[in-house]
Amino acid sequence: MIRQRGTNVGGGESNAPQNALCVPCERGPSIFDIRHNVVVNSIYQLPFGPNKKYLTSGGALGKIVGGWQMSGIGTWHTGHPLTVLMNIPVGQVPDNNSGPNQRPDVIPGVPLTMTPTAANNFQLINPNAFAAPPIDPNSSILVRYGNEPNGLIRTLNVWQIDFALMKETPITERFSLEFGIQAFNIFNHTQFADPTNLSLDFNCNSTAPFTCATAGSGTFGQINSINWHNNNNDTFFTDNVGTGLARQLQFMLRFKF
Repeated sequence: MIRQRGTNVGGGESNAPQNALCVPCERGPSIFDIRHNVVVNSIYQLPFGPNKKYLTSGGALGKIVGGWQMSGIGTWHTGHPLTVLMNIPVGQVPDNNSGPNQRPDVIPGVPLTMTPTAANNFQLINPNAFAAPPIDPNSSILVRYGNEPNGLIRTLNVWQIDFALMKETPITERFSLEFGIQAFNIFNHTQFADPTNLSLDFNCNSTAPFTCATAGSGTFGQINSINWHNNNNDTFFTDNVGTGLARQLQFMLRFKF
């Protein structure tokens, strides 16, 4: 497990602490932390053709049925961490010792996440699981900082299976021709991206005694892309082949000598 205590996690990312006087309070999993990761690779040569168990005859038939090989790569890993923030003016935080990255309170017993579906606008994070920290009713300034730890929420687990069917046909002792079909994400499993809006609105009434609350508005906690992507990292370009995309097929022809 990768953990962070400071405010810089590498790759150019940097976040101000919630409380500049309590850097240890920022302890939590790094944005790159993938708790569990499983990769399974397999190769199987089909038992047909010369020097194999079945259809061992040479000639044209042997060249057609021989030399086939199947391979696959299965990938599964748990999601990386996300942190919910709240939009609050700097003047309403204790002692003015903080930056803009303020975290709310967590309501015990309320589920942090939801199952994203079209019916709920692909909502992943439950806004009802968070509340505004207590405030001074005479000034609307927070009495304390929010108790949500860094990296409390995990994105969805990711899995994908890639498959390849290859055939090598000998031409001479030195030369052979290799043909293949490769399928990325062969089962076309949908991979959801991160929510792009992780900030709750912090609102107070305009006169004393003040009361304040947080609310998720707009696209808070909603997933708006089906291509898996960690919005926290420093990948500036969208991948065009590989993990996270819809099923892709490609054909290859290679001359070996």
